[in-house]
Amino acid sequence: MLRELAREDKIIKFFSANYEKMYFFNVMMSDFDLKKAERRLLNSEDGKDMNYNISPFYLARKKLITELFKKTKNFKEFVFNYFKLSDEEMKIFDVFLRNCVRYDIKWPITPYPKGKVRDFAIKYGFGQKHVVLGYYSFEDDERILLDDIIDRFL
Repeated sequence: MLRELAREDKIIKFFSANYEKMYFFNVMMSDFDLKKAERRLLNSEDGKDMNYNISPFYLARKKLITELFKKTKNFKEFVFNYFKLSDEEMKIFDVFLRNCVRYDIKWPITPYPKGKVRDFAIKYGFGQKHVVLGYYSFEDDERILLDDIIDRFL
């Protein structure tokens, strides 16, 4: 119980220390229709959707995040492990997660991860193809740090 309260305090401090992160979190948790907000950006003359005044940057991030976490398992454990990471590790892991969705390309072949990367994909339900493409978007030396981060999630 005390450990869980300490984690919650860390999460609150994390968002309170940086207004931009707190704003981003609030946008992610806010209840707005992503399709309507996208339509507003594409057709600015459509007056009925003008109440969505959200940056395209945040819309794109929300779309990536919701796509990745659509079928997630062990979400609570994932969040707690995420907040155990250092700031540098969070930055690298954030790029990895975005790339997991960004590089979901339709290829004639389907790459599958092996080892810890595969175990990570299965444990959290992100989809093996997503994870392998996100993983190999990093250079060899960056993958060493990413391997250490993924280890902590297993």
